[in-house]
Amino acid sequence: MLSNAPITVDELIRQSGASAAAVHMALLELELTGELVREADGLVRRSG
Repeated sequence: MLSNAPITVDELIRQSGASAAAVHMALLELELTGELVREADGLVRRSG
């Protein structure tokens, strides 16, 4: 679901159907491995 196109975390939670906690944990793991970019406006996207 996460692509190179920026998306809000709330929208990602809605689209995935997962709990907010699960989505935030997955985003943290992606961020720690350098696979996630957090934009200045709060949007997230895959790096690259």
